[in-house]
Amino acid sequence: MKKTGIFLLLVVGATPSLATAGDLTPGLWEITMESRAPTETGWQPTPFNLTQCLTASDAKDPSRLVGSISTSGASGCNFTEKTYSGGSFRFALDCAGSFGLKTRGTMTFGANSFVGTIIATGNVSGQATEFQNRVSGKRVGGC
Repeated sequence: MKKTGIFLLLVVGATPSLATAGDLTPGLWEITMESRAPTETGWQPTPFNLTQCLTASDAKDPSRLVGSISTSGASGCNFTEKTYSGGSFRFALDCAGSFGLKTRGTMTFGANSFVGTIIATGNVSGQATEFQNRVSGKRVGGC
C-alpha cells in the first residue's frame, strides 16, 4: 500500500532528526510517532517507536538531522524555514522527489523530553495526501 510506504518514509526519514536540539541531554532516547491521514479515516497505523542514542554533537543543532530524509522518493530536500529559540524548533522542509514531500513542524524541547507536531503533504497515487503526526520523546538513560 502506497500510504504505508509514505508513512514509513516520514517515520524513518524524519523521526531520528527530531531528537536534536541544544536543550536535550545526550543519551538513550525513546521516540514515538503517531500518524493519521485525515482524508483516510480507516488508515490508523500503530504508533511507531524508535530508540536512538544521541551524542553531544547531535544535541546541539535542531536542524542537523531534520534534513537527512534521504530515503528513495524524498530526494532534493531543502529547508525553507528553520528557527530555534528558547527550546522550540520550527521548521519547513520541501523535497523535490517523486512524492513532492512538504513537511512543516514545531517541536518543544526540554533536557529529558520533547513533544511536537509534524504536518506532511505528499503525492500519493497522483493525489495530495496530508499526514498529521504527533511526536514525543523521552531520555531513558545513557547509551
